[in-house]
Amino acid sequence: MHLVMFDIDGTLVDSKGFDGDFYAEAVESVLRVRVNRDWDVYEHVSDSGILAQLLREAALNGDHAELAARVQRRFVANVGAYLANHPSTLREIAGAKRLVDRLLALPGVRVAVATGGWQETARLKLRLVGIDAERLAFASSSDAQARTEIMQLAARRAMQGAAFRRATYFGDGPWDRRASEQLGYDFIAVGRAVAHPHAYDDLRDTDAIVARLAV
Repeated sequence: MHLVMFDIDGTLVDSKGFDGDFYAEAVESVLRVRVNRDWDVYEHVSDSGILAQLLREAALNGDHAELAARVQRRFVANVGAYLANHPSTLREIAGAKRLVDRLLALPGVRVAVATGGWQETARLKLRLVGIDAERLAFASSSDAQARTEIMQLAARRAMQGAAFRRATYFGDGPWDRRASEQLGYDFIAVGRAVAHPHAYDDLRDTDAIVARLAV
C-alpha cells in the first residue's frame, strides 16, 4: 500500500494572498506580539505551533489556552468572512483536484491530508476549490503542533491499522521537506520555494506525477 499525503496551503490551494496576513493580524491584535513572517524561524511551522511558541516567548500573563483560543477564533472568523465575500481569491493549485480524484480511484493507494493550518479554515479552503475532505484521511494543527505528529496522525487515520510499504508527502515549504525526511517519507515539492530533485510548479501533469509515485 502506498500512502500519499498532501499539505494544503501552497500545495492544494493557493492562499498566499491572505492567509498569512490574517494569521498575523489575529495574533497581533489579541496578544500585542509581533509575528515574524519568516515562518521557518519557528520550531513548529503550524498555526498552533507558532502560536504556542509566541506565547512562551512573550511570557504573557493570563491563561495561555484561553489566549490561544481567542487568536484562533479571530483568525477563523476573519478568514471565513473574507472567503465568503471574495471566494474567487482562493484557487486550487492547478491540477490539484484532478490528481486527488485520480489517486482516490487507485486500489493500492491511500490518500491523506496533513496540514499545519487549523481544521476549520483548512476544510473550508478544500471545499471552496472542490476537494471533498470527507473522502480523505485528515489531520491538522488542531490535532498537534509538530508537523511530524500531524503527518503521523493522518497516516494512522488513512491506514486504519494496515501497513504502508511507502509514503510520499507533497508540500511547498522547507518544513515539509524536513518533516518528510524525519519520518522517512518520499518528498515531492510543489512550487519553487523548495529546491528539490522532485519538484513540480503545479499539479497539472497528472500522468508524470502518478508515474513518479509508481502507483
